Amino acid sequence: MTLIKFHKAHDYLDEIGIPRLDEYNNNVIIDRIDFTEQEIDGNIDWRQDGVYLNVRGEYQRGFMYIKRPYLTRYEKDVENINDRPRFHLVNCSTIEQQRNDGRFVNRYFWSNSPLISLFDYDTQEEYPNKKLNLCSNCQELITDDISNTEDFHELLDLNDNEIETNIEETETDIFKRPLNWRSVSRAYRLEQNYTCEECGFGGDDLEINYDKRYIEAHHIDGYDLINTHRSNLKSLCTLCHYNADAHHLSIFEKPRIMRKLVNFIKKYKTKLIERNNPYINEIDL
Repeated sequence: MTLIKFHKAHDYLDEIGIPRLDEYNNNVIIDRIDFTEQEIDGNIDWRQDGVYLNVRGEYQRGFMYIKRPYLTRYEKDVENINDRPRFHLVNCSTIEQQRNDGRFVNRYFWSNSPLISLFDYDTQEEYPNKKLNLCSNCQELITDDISNTEDFHELLDLNDNEIETNIEETETDIFKRPLNWRSVSRAYRLEQNYTCEECGFGGDDLEINYDKRYIEAHHIDGYDLINTHRSNLKSLCTLCHYNADAHHLSIFEKPRIMRKLVNFIKKYKTKLIERNNPYINEIDL
């Protein structure tokens, strides 16, 4: 029997800065992994919220992006890429079309990093630390508020779970919340075991990990979004959050957010009735 040596391949991975797959721990940042190789090996799982990679028996949520896009051919300012190329989270119509046209195999990397390195197809020059925008067709199929790779990375469980009060914080996002709101929200919901403090839905009621998105962090004082102290936060299921006040009723009128509410009720209506959710019989879908 011949013993196959992989030291040359390992040396090459070390040289270009890609960790060997068997060295990964769970929940680490992975810059790039060949997507086609992993799909052939059965390590890829397409889900509603991302492209999952099997790493030593544990699936990690990530996305995919083109290995070597045309950068200098189409971009006037490559150093400040803001639109092309885009990354993909789900098996959208763009991906399906590429498969049908024979333009998919060996074309993508898998990653979960907030910033990635791009290699120009024509010059092979590397452009590191680039933030990519989400494919518009993928955007139509997801419920999370994700615009770019940094947004996606913020949603991953590998980020810290510290709750900060932010009372003196001045930097805010477009919704006037502190910039670390996603981390604070995740940490608070985790403290509450992803359970609604209004109706009690959550915890073991959630059938899959992805459904944790149906438990949301609510500001009790809606005019003080900077204050993320525990006394100003409440863990609410999507339905209770929808009915929290007139302001939230208006927010949920947005199609993408309303779609999330509809999906939640359709999937968990029986359980919400069992939990005596005060609003379940008032919703007419």
